[in-house]
Amino acid sequence: MAINRNSFRTFAIASAATMMTLGAALVGSATATADTSTAEASFVDEISVNNATLPGKSTAEMITAGYVACDHLRAGASVLDEISAVEQNYHFTQGTLFVSAASTNLCPNFAS
Repeated sequence: MAINRNSFRTFAIASAATMMTLGAALVGSATATADTSTAEASFVDEISVNNATLPGKSTAEMITAGYVACDHLRAGASVLDEISAVEQNYHFTQGTLFVSAASTNLCPNFAS
């Protein structure tokens, strides 16, 4: 079976384009993961330094709670309402610092 030069060239170009697309997706994914890890580490550092960690919660649970606060803010909750909700849900008085750290580190663009 003879290989048609044009078919082979089309196949080679399509293969190269696919590999470039996959490579870009992998690089973008790695960057997003690195950005997420950095944001989460900054969030944990900030709440730790400000003594605004959630009582009895693991680091993973606090990060999840931070993302939940972000979700509420993105859905339209006011910052003051979210502060109150965090303080009531977790029975502590540092909701202002916790929500501030979440909105700064985990969802800095929640208002957009």
